[in-house]
Amino acid sequence: MSDIFICYSRADSVIAKQLTERLEAEGWSVYLDVQTRVGSRWHEVIQAKLQEAKAVVALWSTKSRNSDFVLEEAEFGRRHHILFPVFIEPVEFPYGFSRIQTGDMIGWKGEADHPGLVRLLEALREHLGVKSTPSPKLNAEDTRQQVGRNKPLGGVSGETAGQMPETVAERPYSGLQLFIPGQTLRDPLKDGGEGPLMVVIPPGRFMMGSPPDEPERLDRECPHHEVIIQKSLALGVCAVTFADYELFCRYTKRKLPADRGWGRETRPVINVSWRDAQAYCTWLSQQTGYGYRLPSESEWEYACRAGTQTPLSFGDNITPEQVNYDGNHPYAGGNKGLYRKQTVPVQSLPPNAWGLYEMHGNVWEWVQDVWHKDYQGAPTDGSAWESADTVAARVLRGGSWYYSARGCRSAYRSNARPGLQSNDTGFRCARVLVVS
Repeated sequence: MSDIFICYSRADSVIAKQLTERLEAEGWSVYLDVQTRVGSRWHEVIQAKLQEAKAVVALWSTKSRNSDFVLEEAEFGRRHHILFPVFIEPVEFPYGFSRIQTGDMIGWKGEADHPGLVRLLEALREHLGVKSTPSPKLNAEDTRQQVGRNKPLGGVSGETAGQMPETVAERPYSGLQLFIPGQTLRDPLKDGGEGPLMVVIPPGRFMMGSPPDEPERLDRECPHHEVIIQKSLALGVCAVTFADYELFCRYTKRKLPADRGWGRETRPVINVSWRDAQAYCTWLSQQTGYGYRLPSESEWEYACRAGTQTPLSFGDNITPEQVNYDGNHPYAGGNKGLYRKQTVPVQSLPPNAWGLYEMHGNVWEWVQDVWHKDYQGAPTDGSAWESADTVAARVLRGGSWYYSARGCRSAYRSNARPGLQSNDTGFRCARVLVVS
């Protein structure tokens, strides 16, 4: 009987054998098929080995993601909740596996202290119940260096950096719970369908608000201050769409908001209040078993900037080809341009460096925070700035199709009463990430 079954492409035999040796050194028995994959007897052997395995480690590469054999074996592990998928090359997720939390061993050459290997071993030890010499702990800087993409501005070090927040809405999962910055995921809904498409945002630090020399800055964006986003989170790739929101309305018997005749489906939902957004997040948490919420104001700006310090994530200025705003009112001496007078479908315009669409313009987006006139006394740990006042105004971010380019800046802040419903206001969700 084997503890671990490794599924891989024949083209990845070298790394598969290296990993087998490393896993066996931990005391586990490992099944690695090294025979020619032909004949009915092979299928019988593979099926038997899969059924007896306690864990399935899938090595994702250019070849394996297109291999029917590997996909079948990985699917077996996924169905039985024993799949531990690992990237060994930078490839897109195979179809159907985007919800599986995946480890990163890209570039591994057999190093014992490789961050991806360390985390894989720790997860397997916990799952298999094997006591072994603890691997060195990783901090967020190690992880970011290994991932090598979507790096945040600055870094966070220490044992707590990069850990995922705990939540009562946690769904048990026995496989490897690692989230790679830039990874996308959709959670299935209990009553059918899927939640919004989310992308993993790394922890890090940034300067929130506008610096003194930023054109057209406002006092409400001051003081310019450092914020540390201590934990990874997932954020909606785009604003919640009418299609997303319609499922919520159908199951909760709510009236679907008006669309002004612009269209539904992939258009961002409009005419939703802060309270409506809260209700949607609560429903989504119940449907998926994970913690969904509105992002804090600092999380929103951090994700919008995507590592930039310029007025907009696209640089010092924007055009209507990049952002949906009132082109009659450009920013800081820019040229006038198109004024669409309505929303555009999500993902119609270029994303920022972290894969987030329409963070600037299209619709204002509700965030969790209560409105304050400036940042004096604001949290610096990424948390929302709350208040006991249940009717206090809430913060809006991002600008809209109806607003000037100035209002689309990364630092720009606005506000409205939590019951307001407007044809240029929507929201996007944040999702808690859980590591076992």
